[in-house]
Amino acid sequence: MPALQLPKRAWLPTGRHLSASEAAWRHSVVCLVTLMHVPPLLIAAAATGQTRGLAGPAAALALVMLALGPFGHRFRGILATSGLLTCSLMLVGLFPERPELYAHLFVVVALVSLYQDWSMFSLAVVVAVVETTVVRSLLLGDGNLWWALVRGAFVLSEAAVLAVFWRADERARQGEATLQIALWEGQQSVRAHLEETERIRTDLIGTVSHEFRTPLTCIRAGALTLLKHGDRLDESGRRNLLQGLLDQQERLSRLLENMLTASRATAPDPDAHAEVDAVAAEVAMIAGASRPQSRGVSVVVEPGTLARIDRHALHQVLANLVDNAQQHGLPGTTPLIAGGLDGDEVWVAVSNEGGPIDPITARNLFEPFTQAETGPTRAHQGLGMGLYVVRRLVEVYGGAVNVLA
Repeated sequence: MPALQLPKRAWLPTGRHLSASEAAWRHSVVCLVTLMHVPPLLIAAAATGQTRGLAGPAAALALVMLALGPFGHRFRGILATSGLLTCSLMLVGLFPERPELYAHLFVVVALVSLYQDWSMFSLAVVVAVVETTVVRSLLLGDGNLWWALVRGAFVLSEAAVLAVFWRADERARQGEATLQIALWEGQQSVRAHLEETERIRTDLIGTVSHEFRTPLTCIRAGALTLLKHGDRLDESGRRNLLQGLLDQQERLSRLLENMLTASRATAPDPDAHAEVDAVAAEVAMIAGASRPQSRGVSVVVEPGTLARIDRHALHQVLANLVDNAQQHGLPGTTPLIAGGLDGDEVWVAVSNEGGPIDPITARNLFEPFTQAETGPTRAHQGLGMGLYVVRRLVEVYGGAVNVLA
């Protein structure tokens, strides 16, 4: 729901913020007070022998009945205000020798301010000022002009005070509406985070149980084979089994390291820096040694390039990117690590020649548990955490990462 918008420098109330239910009960109060005036006024008119005064309560009663009809809110308010003013003018007219009864007009102005609408409020103020000054002192000649002006000034002062409180009420309502919107948005944000957390937890349990089971099964099978039938294998067979065990161990280590890094990457080291060319050469050498069947990794990084990032973090970023490039590149292609300076910023790119990536997958590659291929029959195994760790580490150190398909 939109917040109540008030002009920043306005000191007058706007009069357009009451809800339908609140406006209805305030209108009911004004109508009820007006009806309560009718019996006493009829008795007073009869007691004073002013039979023409009976028309005043009758008119007020008729106005209130109309004010309860199926009309618009503002029109019904004007009718009820007119009925209440009729009762007040009737009371002052029945007892002209009692100037203290002018206080009734002050009460009427305060009561009409409940509407917080300029139409009804202005009507009450104008009638009160005209009655206390022009009508009584000038037309009827039953009072001193000086005291008439004093009474009119009191009415205007009361109107000004009521407008100040009216404005304060509107500002309080605006603040309340703003807080309600902030609370609602906060609840929606918390709910979205909880849903996202639950989704990640479910994905984590399902993916981890599958991805960890596979290398553990391979390690167990290789170890049992060596234990029970190692003497039957030749040197080449034993070496292949041992190499397989090392590969699966490396895979488990990479999975665990990525998961731990994703959970701990929260605050950077302000004094950290790393030589990009040296780290890239190190990553390329390890990647080439771990995949003897590949053609290695090319490095084209401007010598002496320093980046404000922890060396271990940069190593893991490049290692994950290179591993991804080796897994998803076309057979026989060579991944490339390139980097250099662009003004006061450092850029690093890891590229490979691979198949096409659809735009939706490209946008989500750096989200957790996201992979280009899904399902148990996919060609490449993994948690889908490598590129997410890349994004986390780069963003922690104030950088940005994207994919160019």
